[in-house]
Amino acid sequence: MLVYKFGGASVKDAPHIRSLVPLILEKKSSGLTLVISAMGKMTNAFEKLLAFSRAQNSDYQQQFDFIKNYHLQICQDLFLSNHPIYNTLNQCFENIDKALFSTKNDSYDFAYDQVVSYGEILSTKMISAFLSEEKIENQWVDASMFIFTNKKYRDARVDWPATYNAMNSLMLSSKPNTLIISQGFIGGDGNGNRTTLGREGSDFSAAIFANAIQAESVTVWKDVPGVLNADPHYFPSAIQLNHLSYHETVELAFYGAQVIHPRTLYPLKQKQIPLYVRSFIEQESYSTIDGDLSSDKKFTSFIIKENQILFSISTRDFSFIDAERLAEISRLFSIHHFHIRLLQNSALNISIVADENPLQLEELFAQLHQEYTVKYNRDLSLFTIRHWKDDRVADLFQETKILLEMHSRLTRQFVMKTSDLMAKIDSVSNYLV
Repeated sequence: MLVYKFGGASVKDAPHIRSLVPLILEKKSSGLTLVISAMGKMTNAFEKLLAFSRAQNSDYQQQFDFIKNYHLQICQDLFLSNHPIYNTLNQCFENIDKALFSTKNDSYDFAYDQVVSYGEILSTKMISAFLSEEKIENQWVDASMFIFTNKKYRDARVDWPATYNAMNSLMLSSKPNTLIISQGFIGGDGNGNRTTLGREGSDFSAAIFANAIQAESVTVWKDVPGVLNADPHYFPSAIQLNHLSYHETVELAFYGAQVIHPRTLYPLKQKQIPLYVRSFIEQESYSTIDGDLSSDKKFTSFIIKENQILFSISTRDFSFIDAERLAEISRLFSIHHFHIRLLQNSALNISIVADENPLQLEELFAQLHQEYTVKYNRDLSLFTIRHWKDDRVADLFQETKILLEMHSRLTRQFVMKTSDLMAKIDSVSNYLV
């Protein structure tokens, strides 16, 4: 069995969907599971729809129609006008409308998972129907019935025993070498409610399937030639990394590299399943991620993570920031969906750099403020250099206000205003060369 994961860019329109056919036919006889994301930028579009609905914004209907017409246009490019997919599409949008109404008094996190998950449902329904038209027999599978999780909506944790049992039943009930099509990003709480595995969680979904069905490998198809040592948007001279270990990859992902979802590596490492990051544009180009550590220190990686907040938290009663307080503060960040990228503490103060989450910022601030003095800076970037080679980097920011800095034997990190970093980007790019 092989697992292929296709992200939004690889299924964003009819030509891209048609281009999947030769890739699938090449390996179908081996037994293939496809894990597919929402089309294009539809996750963002569904998030916007949910926000408009809950705020009773007058733009709600326009956004609803935009999403529906986007999918309808792709259907019109792929199918004849009398195809059953149109009834399927209409039923999905009726269900979306119902989900928006029925969850309006529920928590945002619960509503998010019931509504935004439809991006993946729509994409997989359409692609399954298209492959059937191409005479490629396949089985559409609702991931929420096979990947079981707890009830931490928007950031669910996998119930592995229940997932193993469900996946085993799926494999036993399917024909040998059946092409299975399922969704990334989605799980289920066991009570009929969908959960999601965290933003960009489709890679993780592919790894869950691979682990549970003992797959030979996972291939993540992207619009880049593999894993690069820097984002080419900032660094045109970025180079491809042909080989990385699980360990190095999860470190890069943790710091914000657009490599792979950070949780993806655990289920793969557990079963020693290799991961290939491969381009659907340049199909001969790919990067391999496995348990071999030999290549990790041969390259320097540069990671820019924008949209960061620096929190400065101190006690009011002159008491120490001890292990108990650290645990409580971390718990508050977790339940409000603030992913911590960097943490530094002293006796009376803790500094935390975390991803922006505007929807819950004021709520987190209010809860922290009950016991602590809290200040924060927004519009920041975290710049990380992994396997830094020399001290030239210190010269880059001599005239820049660094808000927080952290060094280790392998990594140097700088937190600064995004505008300040962008002003230095050419100098940093020259350093990379």
